[in-house]
Amino acid sequence: MKKTNTFLFFISFLIIFFATACNQQHKKNEGNNVSQSETENSDTPQQQSPEELFDRLLASFGDDWMEREADPTLYPEYYGGAFINNNGMFVVAVTGNREEHKKRLTEILGTDNFNVETVQYSYRQMMRVMDSIDAFLMNNTIPEDHPLMNRFAGAYPDVMENRVKVLLTKVDDTTIRLFQKDVVNSPLVIFEQGDLPDLM
Repeated sequence: MKKTNTFLFFISFLIIFFATACNQQHKKNEGNNVSQSETENSDTPQQQSPEELFDRLLASFGDDWMEREADPTLYPEYYGGAFINNNGMFVVAVTGNREEHKKRLTEILGTDNFNVETVQYSYRQMMRVMDSIDAFLMNNTIPEDHPLMNRFAGAYPDVMENRVKVLLTKVDDTTIRLFQKDVVNSPLVIFEQGDLPDLM
């Protein structure tokens, strides 16, 4: 009986000893894996989202970019706009030397994980056209029954087209000529059919 108890005690001791040793080795390995993973992650730069890149780019134009977003002078002459393409890649449109601007933008953004496209017109030019449209719409001397007031459905700088899109309820030569005469005559403007916005 005493031999059996001693034997059972010895077996129990061995089981506990090996279980404890294995558990400590497992914890040590886990710790090594975590610290190795942390080290690998700290060496790998965090990839920024296209939205973060956009914010960083605009912030480089001025700290007050949110308040001045409609101000043409906020944007550098080379900047043609920015967008996210169908593949989810951040794209910056530039006028002039593509490679030169790519280097500058890489420094600003802190990454080269974006595309650069060359365009004809700058965003500043597009915003100046938008200013002319706004000036017409806000002009109190323009009669309410002016033909454009009933046909104008909106306008916006289309960065992907590199043009200012003017939406008209009726797109015909007469309306286009009237727009060019009374509002702005610019090669940046393209006309499209559009509906008047619903006023609630």
